Parts: sequence; structure tokens; C-alpha cells
Amino acid sequence: MRNYTLLLFAGLSLLWQGCSRGTAVPQTANNEEVTYSKSAAMSFRSKTLDRDTTLRVYIEMDVRREPGMTLEKFVNDFSFIYYIQADYNSKEVLYKRGLKPSLDAVRQNGPGTFGFTFEVPKLDMPTAVLFLDVADASSGQRTLHDVLLEFKPTRLSDSYGVFNLRTSFPYLRNHFSAEDTLRISSLKGTALEMVVTKYAYDFEAAASPMGAGNRNAPKVLPIDTTFTMRTNQPFVLTEPGLYLFREDTSRVQGMGLLVTDDRFPRMTQPKELLKPLIYISTRNEIKEISGNNAPKKTLDNYWLRLTSNNEGKARRSIRAYYRRVTTANQMFTSYKEGWKTDMGMIYIVLGLPDQVARTKEKEIWTYTQNPNFSEINFTFIRRPNQFLEDHYELVRYPEYEPIWYPIVEEWRSGIVDR
Repeated sequence: MRNYTLLLFAGLSLLWQGCSRGTAVPQTANNEEVTYSKSAAMSFRSKTLDRDTTLRVYIEMDVRREPGMTLEKFVNDFSFIYYIQADYNSKEVLYKRGLKPSLDAVRQNGPGTFGFTFEVPKLDMPTAVLFLDVADASSGQRTLHDVLLEFKPTRLSDSYGVFNLRTSFPYLRNHFSAEDTLRISSLKGTALEMVVTKYAYDFEAAASPMGAGNRNAPKVLPIDTTFTMRTNQPFVLTEPGLYLFREDTSRVQGMGLLVTDDRFPRMTQPKELLKPLIYISTRNEIKEISGNNAPKKTLDNYWLRLTSNNEGKARRSIRAYYRRVTTANQMFTSYKEGWKTDMGMIYIVLGLPDQVARTKEKEIWTYTQNPNFSEINFTFIRRPNQFLEDHYELVRYPEYEPIWYPIVEEWRSGIVDR
């Protein structure tokens, strides 16, 4: 699954994990990438599951152009065309079809959130890209969403999805509460006894954009427990942590599920709220935050000190900062919480990019509307790991320093309030 479409550009709800992302009216650049602006009123999540001769594609859309949109209005207003190309840089359309989901075929998953599914034929190639062209008759807007297709499944997540007990529509995220009752199933109905490994490790926050990445991450994660679990059977993971589901112990890759407390993606406890401050803090402040015995007092003093005891400015800064932390958790949570990821760090400090360009191998965020610089690009390289396919790492450069620190200083001065 993939915890985002890409950026919920007009609002703050996206998610990228086993899901793919996309938004806004795109354009091709140099015939090598698809580019998205942040003006869209829609965001997407998606997942595919293997069905022998076809792939089933699951789409979930957040529609923010009007409050209280009904299921009937969604069905009346939206129509879809999808086409398949060999890659992002291909000009040849290999397959194309129109879609107009019926009222019975669409599900409403929440306020303004709608899901539907369709099948695409398997083509004689290992992978391809599906582009879903979305037309909104009411607003006249068109939006494109891209989905990577794996015609020859190689990972467990290509064939298995995480479901609840009541629906046949899988979760398009990989983080769950310890109270959720889940089941892992394939569309083929295959029964499998999976090996489940729980890891006891609290991942660190992302390293500075100017640094060389996290050098302290262990090469081997400490194992907490290992047990087996059958597919198609309900289960509850009662202990928070990172779980890896595999077909057997000889497989390195599997499906990663992050189990969190029931407040996630929000953070409400002072001890937890202190941790994301690492991105805007000095070394001495980080040392103070890490070694405190009174987190509530430390948190209050931190923001009041930054705002020269201006309580109104402190409240505005707190709301803005933790709103971004929550959104980062919604959008970027992978095998670790979204605020700890490279994308989460950049989003928290700089907000939504003005433009996103994506290929199969990387994603580039471009910021232009900032008084501190004319334009800056952040490149994230796609690096699959044993937990998920869509893990992205920032390419770090020392040259970011004269741009990064003035923006951090705006947070510390109480200038950023949204």
C-alpha cells in the first residue's frame, strides 16, 4: 500500500503506502515524468491485487470541492477514463477504457471520501503505469492519478490485502490501531500460514536535509516476538509496534503493518509532542527535550520561549506545527510514523510543494512561492525495503543550508501560523 496519492494538494489528507498517489492537472516534462500542481480539489489512494489473468484496482478519492457531497452526486458528477502505458516516458497507449461506476459500485468511506474498484487485463510485460483521467462535470476540472501495475507479482502485497470483517474493499493504508480487527486475504482465496515478526525498535526522526542520512539506524532490527497467523482469519494486534508478515522465514520481503495507539495520526501526549520539535530546534534544545522529566512543562516553556512569552502567538504556532505533524502522519506513514520520514520532515517545515514531478524511480518536490528563495527542488529516490514497496529517501545536499535555516527561523519566530 502506499500512504499517499501525491499530495493532497488542496487540502490536508493524503496517504502513501501500498497505495500510490496523484493529484491535480498534470503535464509531462521532457517526456520522462508526470508533473502535478497543488491546485487540485481531489486526492487519491490506490492499491492493486492480483487475480491471475487480471489485476483489480482499488481507488479511493477525497473530494473537497464542497461539503456534504452525497454518494448520488458523486456518481452523477464524476466519470473516468484509464489508459495503460509501458512507463512514464512512453507515448504509446497499450490499453484504454472508459469508466462510469454505478451507484451500487461506489462506496462512501467517510465525509467526501468515495471508493470504487475495476479490473484491468494483464499485459505481456512485468510492469506498466495506469493513468486514471478523472472528469468532474460539476466543476469542469480534470485530474490525473497514476498507479504502478505489477503484472508479474513478486511481493506478498501484490496478492494480499488487509481487510476488515465487513467489507471486500481493502484498507489503503498500512497503519492500524491496536483495537482494529483485521484479516489478510487474497482475491484468489488462497489460504496461507504466515510468519509474523514483531520488531521492538523506535525509529529515529529523519536526518537533516544537509546531512548524510541516519547513520545510527541498526543494520538488523531487534526482534520482539515471532508467531504464525493464517490468512482469511480475523486477528487483532494488541501491542503497538512494527509487524512483518511473510510467507516463510526464508523470505526477506513481506507486508509491513504499523500498529499505533488509538490517537494516531494525532499526537496528544506531551512526551510525544516534544519529539517532532527536533526539526526546528538547536542542539541544546534537543538535548533538553530528550532528557526532560517534566514533558508538559518543557513543552510549554519551549513554545513560550520561542515567542517571547506571547501566549497568543505560541498557541497559533503550536496549532500550525502540530497540524502539519498530524497531516504528515496521515500522508507519509510507512514502516515508521509519517513525521519521522524524509517526506514528512520536508512537509512539516515547508508545507505542501507547489509542484510534484514523478517517475517510477523518484519524486521531485518543487517549492517556488517563498520569500527566502526563488525555487528549490527536493528529490526523493524510491528505495523498496522488506516492509513496503514505496519507501522514499531524500537526496541530501549541503547546499540546502542557506535555504533551510531561514525557514526554520520563521517557525522559531512565530511567523508561520498555518
